[in-house]
Amino acid sequence: MSTAPHTTPFHSVGLAARVTTLLARTLPEYVRGVVPEGFRVESLDHQEPRRMFVRWHGGTPTRPMWTHGPALGHEKYKAQILEVLTRAGYAVTSVPGRMDVFVNDRPHETAGPRFAPVANDIPFTAPWLVMDLWTRAHVAVADTEEEAAAEAMRAERQHALIDARLVAAEGLWPDLERADELMGDGLAWLRREVHSVNRYSDLVAHERIDALVAVANALRVGREVTEQGRMVAWKEPVPMLTRAHPPLTYEVHWIPKSTAPTVGFFPGFRRGRVQDAAIAVLAAAGLPMVEYGEPIGTGAWLVERNGLMVTAAVASGDWPAGVTVDAAGPDGLEQTESVPQVLRAAGWTVAPERDWAGAWMAFPPAE
Repeated sequence: MSTAPHTTPFHSVGLAARVTTLLARTLPEYVRGVVPEGFRVESLDHQEPRRMFVRWHGGTPTRPMWTHGPALGHEKYKAQILEVLTRAGYAVTSVPGRMDVFVNDRPHETAGPRFAPVANDIPFTAPWLVMDLWTRAHVAVADTEEEAAAEAMRAERQHALIDARLVAAEGLWPDLERADELMGDGLAWLRREVHSVNRYSDLVAHERIDALVAVANALRVGREVTEQGRMVAWKEPVPMLTRAHPPLTYEVHWIPKSTAPTVGFFPGFRRGRVQDAAIAVLAAAGLPMVEYGEPIGTGAWLVERNGLMVTAAVASGDWPAGVTVDAAGPDGLEQTESVPQVLRAAGWTVAPERDWAGAWMAFPPAE
């Protein structure tokens, strides 16, 4: 099979030309018979010729040809190519042990994941691959989907850390690495402020890089950043009141957005068939159910969305075991007014009055 570079189609000329021009500022461009050693932007993919890569040609290997992997003499050039393209804002994929550096323009929409586990149907190879969706090159192999997902998350974290370094002063880099360790996994993050026991700001979603830089800056100025479950938190002085004694502060929280929120019930409680049935009836009627996200301390979870919460009720007196339906969050109070009508229409029995805490007690239809 021929390995000659595929003829670059018109729609790829721009990328190849831009990458070539950029690299040629500091590195020689390989030309067969003219320039014996240098880089070349190529594509071997006939089905998807826009998948471009940069390869170093020529040079004297620094280890015998029969050893596995690229010659060590090429590694320093690969590192230079990788650094130049990364700093210029291109999407690049570099796989240890391979000479090629895959390159592409960044997509216009970058909010989603960049790396993903993909089933591999090629015989006699690893069953799972971790693909860089931006450059369409695989960066790792795995035996199971779980292992592939974990590898993808590691790649995502490294990608976010590299991007954070591009927008931060070099002096902040050690704090960025510490922030990455504190935060753990998670692509999307939620930020809120706490100004008193009952004054919480709205949750605002951010990409991981924003959270990385914010946490790193808190570490840089000496804030005591603590971990509370999946939440990282610290205290900031209130603007214009920094000279108060003791100083007035508010808390800043960063929490990863859950990829699998708990809907309709509190995660710390056991739930059963009757509880699930009540949640299904209320959700089918269009009533918003509470969504709990990541743990934020002992026995606590973040409320990502306010709504109705269904809790299993203990049997009492003549009443069989049922459920209580309550509002989680202030903007769910109005929704609780519709609970009796919705459940009764489905054959449930609802107590005529709310209990002392404002919850409705309801019991399922007789079987």
